[in-house]
Amino acid sequence: MKQQSETELTKAIRSVLKTCGIFHFKHWGGPMSPKGIADILGILPTGRMLAIEVKKPGWAPPSPGAKAFRHHQEQQRFIDTINANGGVAFFASSIEDVINGLGLQDRFLF
Repeated sequence: MKQQSETELTKAIRSVLKTCGIFHFKHWGGPMSPKGIADILGILPTGRMLAIEVKKPGWAPPSPGAKAFRHHQEQQRFIDTINANGGVAFFASSIEDVINGLGLQDRFLF
């Protein structure tokens, strides 16, 4: 079975958010963007900010010596800042991560 790509997972996550009526958009990045900004940004019905950093299924945080470690630290700092200021932010490598991160277990049957 073919593993789901990050692009496919992003589309699936956005579909779940749309189904739940959660305003969001895909952030495409660029040179003027803050370092580590999440892939999906939005506002929850409660008024809290939402930030989801999408990772391909099977992802694990890089080790300190890895080339990607610095970028991961920037992403973690962004997520920590959102959470520390009352928002909801997390890494997601599956739809289940999103459902759990948003506390939507009772809205979906698995």
